Formats: sequence, structure tokens, C-alpha cells
Amino acid sequence: MLADLDLRHFTEVREARLARGVPFVIAHRGSSATAPENTLHSFALAIEQGAHLIETDLWFSKDRELILLHDRNLKRTTGREVHVTDLSTAEAVSVPVDMPERDAPEPQFVPQLVSLLDLASTADVALLLELKDPRFSIPSWARILVEVLVKHEFLSRVLVTSFKPRSLLAIREVCPELPVGPVAMNMLLPEPEWDFVGPAWPNLAANPLFVWHAHRNQVLVAPLDTDPTARMSKHARQGVDAVLTDDVVATVAALSAAEG
Repeated sequence: MLADLDLRHFTEVREARLARGVPFVIAHRGSSATAPENTLHSFALAIEQGAHLIETDLWFSKDRELILLHDRNLKRTTGREVHVTDLSTAEAVSVPVDMPERDAPEPQFVPQLVSLLDLASTADVALLLELKDPRFSIPSWARILVEVLVKHEFLSRVLVTSFKPRSLLAIREVCPELPVGPVAMNMLLPEPEWDFVGPAWPNLAANPLFVWHAHRNQVLVAPLDTDPTARMSKHARQGVDAVLTDDVVATVAALSAAEG
């Protein structure tokens, strides 16, 4: 479904959301409730489980390639006390992910963005890319991401987000057509200058008209709520465009219940 949509056009996405009847599903770091986060297995599993978008995090390696990792330090997910920004691409992608509480059929390694693009290009899935590296705020660094997306013909299937608006503005400077929007812990009203927003879910509870205001200004809404099952009916009633989740299976089931 999303592979056929152009995420750069609000009306097209909104009409698809209304036709669907319930929000789209964003897999947070892949299917991270059950698989090692931000790995190719986690992404592939999320697609298999019914996710419509894959969310992941971007850092630059020492040689300016884009690496998928939430933390700058690899300690939590690999056991290695080293920063990804200090590693070459070859060094980074050779590091095995070590998360014993998560399952994978074979060893997983820290991936590059290009590997996810290759996977996504063969599936009906779009991407939500979160800019973690602070150097994205520099247009020459932001251009690296844009050039990769152009090369892989993926501009129409990507949303770019960050907690740092300066990074989003740099992306917009380099590529005005690429949809960008902030993640925000405190946003009682949607900011109309963005293409979409990711407010923490309590903001929607505090302002029941949040989504209405956003759509009035042609801004899509995907609340920050990595365990949305308990609030799924409310999210669906408010008309959010997508829900973020660690557990794709549970979220798909909750959406089916909300739709029924």
C-alpha cells in the first residue's frame, strides 16, 4: 500500500489512511519487542508481521556512511564500548549485535542504511528515518542522506524525523520536497510549518483537537507511543495517521479490534 503512495503529498497519504479506516503501523527499530533492534532481521520480521513503515536511527561512520543504530555508543546493543562515529563503515558492520533477550535465527550485525533500502525496495513498506547524529544540522552532511535516497529512488517513500529541528531544517534546505517533522515531548498544538509531527501521546490526551488542527494545516500525525495497544481505540478515533510500536503483532491485532 505505502510503496504505491507518495509520502510527499499530504492529500494522497490522508486519503489512503481514510480508506484504510485505521492508522498505519510504524515498526519502532523494526520488530524490536521480539528481535534485536535495528537489525536486518528485525526489519524483515516487522514487514512480515504487517508493518507499513520501518523506523530506524541514523549515525555517520568515520568515513561518512550512514549506519543504523539508536545509541552513539555500541555498548548496550553489542557489548562493545566504542562510538559508531569512531569506526569505519567496514568496522561498524562487522560488529555483531548482542541482545540475549531478543531472538534471531542467525547472528545479526550493525547494518548500513543502504542494506535497509535494498530490503525495503522489494517490500510494500516505507521508512521513517530519525536523525541522531548532530552533524545532520550541517547542510553538507544532510546532503549525504539525500543523495543516498535519490540514488536508491526512495525520496517518495521516506519521512525524516528528529528531536532536533535544526537537523530537519538542514534536510529541508538541501531537499525541500523531502517530508520532515519533529518528535516532541511537549507540543500541545501541532506546528504548521512541518509536514508531519510526532508528539508524545500525552499531548493528544491533553488536547483532543490536536489531530484536527494538524490535518487542517495538512500536517500528518504519528504520536510517540511505543506501546500503543492500551490507547489504540482513542488513537483511531482521533484520526492519527500512523502509530509507532515496538510490538507489531500486538498493534496489528489491536487495530483490527478497533476497526471492528
